[in-house]
Amino acid sequence: MKRIIASLLAGLCLLALVGCSAGSKADSTTPKDYSQILHDARSDEENEYDMIFTKGEDGKFTAIDGYSAEYDADQLDDEVKNMILPLLNLEDDMYTDLAASVSSMMVRSYAVAIVKPAEGKTDAVKAALEAYVASEQQSMEHYLEDQYQIAKAATVTVASTGEVVLVCAEDHDTLLANIEKALAA
Repeated sequence: MKRIIASLLAGLCLLALVGCSAGSKADSTTPKDYSQILHDARSDEENEYDMIFTKGEDGKFTAIDGYSAEYDADQLDDEVKNMILPLLNLEDDMYTDLAASVSSMMVRSYAVAIVKPAEGKTDAVKAALEAYVASEQQSMEHYLEDQYQIAKAATVTVASTGEVVLVCAEDHDTLLANIEKALAA
């Protein structure tokens, strides 16, 4: 009887180990929710006022936070495609996933983005976002000194997980650290 119980317990332990290892594999291939990562990295005030957009499964852009609830779905999609992506110098074939929040007000240097480059497009995405930063710096250099300092401190980096991260915001160091930590998790 003891052997039967011991065999059953050993079998249960083996099944538990197999179940745990299968779960961890599934988790590592699950796509990251870039919008949620940006939301969690930001302050409550930024989440209240600054929309985070991303491309939905249907190919249309959706958004959370800020004034996103006030947008009609088609209006939001048009605005992102025709105003915000060109501002960031991003084209559809350059990325497979992204989430970004960009101030369209000319008196504020603010943009945070996580972009998963398409195969072989990491350098192109990085260059596009660096061009955004250079443009922002040039716009603010002789206009608003405090915003120029924010733009001057902006960075575009490639995370250890392969995503290109843009941070042009007041609390730059904290935002970047929060985003990189969440991407690595």
